[in-house]
Amino acid sequence: MKKLIVALGMLVLIAGAASARVQPEFVSKDFDGILSDANTLFYFEDMDSGAPGWWSEDMTVGASPHFHVDTYYACDLAGHVGPECYWCGEENPDFAGGDGYANSWDDRLELPPVDVGAAAYPILTFKGRYDSELAYDYTYVQAKQGGVYTDLNLGYNGSSGGWFDIGLYGFPLVYDNPAECRFRFVSDGAWSDADDLYDSDAGACHFDDVKIFDFYGGAVYFFDDVDFTGPLCTPAVPGAAGDYWHIVTDLCSSFSPPNSWWCGDDADTSLIPPGLANALYSPVVDVSGAFTCTLRMLIHAEVPQVDNDYWKNEASLDGGTTFHSLGSWWGDFAGCDGWGTAGIDGEDVTEFLGEGNDFVYRLTFYTTDNGCGPGAAGGAGINLDDTWVEGQFIDPVEESSWGRVKAMYR
Repeated sequence: MKKLIVALGMLVLIAGAASARVQPEFVSKDFDGILSDANTLFYFEDMDSGAPGWWSEDMTVGASPHFHVDTYYACDLAGHVGPECYWCGEENPDFAGGDGYANSWDDRLELPPVDVGAAAYPILTFKGRYDSELAYDYTYVQAKQGGVYTDLNLGYNGSSGGWFDIGLYGFPLVYDNPAECRFRFVSDGAWSDADDLYDSDAGACHFDDVKIFDFYGGAVYFFDDVDFTGPLCTPAVPGAAGDYWHIVTDLCSSFSPPNSWWCGDDADTSLIPPGLANALYSPVVDVSGAFTCTLRMLIHAEVPQVDNDYWKNEASLDGGTTFHSLGSWWGDFAGCDGWGTAGIDGEDVTEFLGEGNDFVYRLTFYTTDNGCGPGAAGGAGINLDDTWVEGQFIDPVEESSWGRVKAMYR
């Protein structure tokens, strides 16, 4: 069993810092103090006294689908009739380009069950378009096999270059009857229109003229053109998955024994709980007067690299109203005694600190719906232990010093 065990020093609210591609560097378990030279400690918590002010939530509760009927970027293929289509995306002035999709979406567009028992060779076909981050954000075509959704494609990603018609040679539905099919879009924790790191062309995806027919006999068993015969498909999101964040007493998983927060399943520590969007929040930290500000934390994780499970760090400087991504990570490394440290030096964030004085940290664990995990015995999930905020107060330069500097360039 391998574990990722890392202390991450996160740059607070630096534009463009978000990344879903980072693998932290590791050093030994020895940790030479928590405070950098010349910095002030604004906040410290080792989780051993009940972690006052910390709280968590299941963000899957009350989630709204992003698939909807829209005329935006509707199908423009020759011969198509009707101005409406299904779009998984939104027009949003805060997005790059003013439209597209956000991070950590998991959306489905579900067809009703269709009886294809009389078909010799049932086929699913449609018209579509997509634009999402290459190799990270995917649109899947799925059908149930043995009651479980199975991918029919490898996942559309990158740009389709506009609308396409999959035509007669679509996806054979040689699975369950009645056929249960859906489109599913999944984005990871960074690089989307929402964080301005990926500017899609009206992503994530559109669909129209969804049809199930018999390839040999030609009989049509289902058709939804949205405008005249529909809409017959149903937008959906995963159901509430539950909140798995809780304080545990575990000498192995705690950097400073005995306690740490853990997002995992006590009943089965070998598998990642499925379908999670579990967020853990720090209390509000007053950073008034700070000139620099850096968040640091000790994290211990068993998160497989073979799946789209990951954790995301975010910071707020307005008391938790608005969060900004600091990055997303995944991994399953090291051993039980392998706590290490890795850090990003604090930098001048004066222009951001001027937006507010109330700092909140949020750690969110996202998992897919297949319950993947390291297997065997262990602690599949994420631990958070010592967490602190450090920085420097404003120290104005004396007027005489500026005078000497300017005199050098006269």
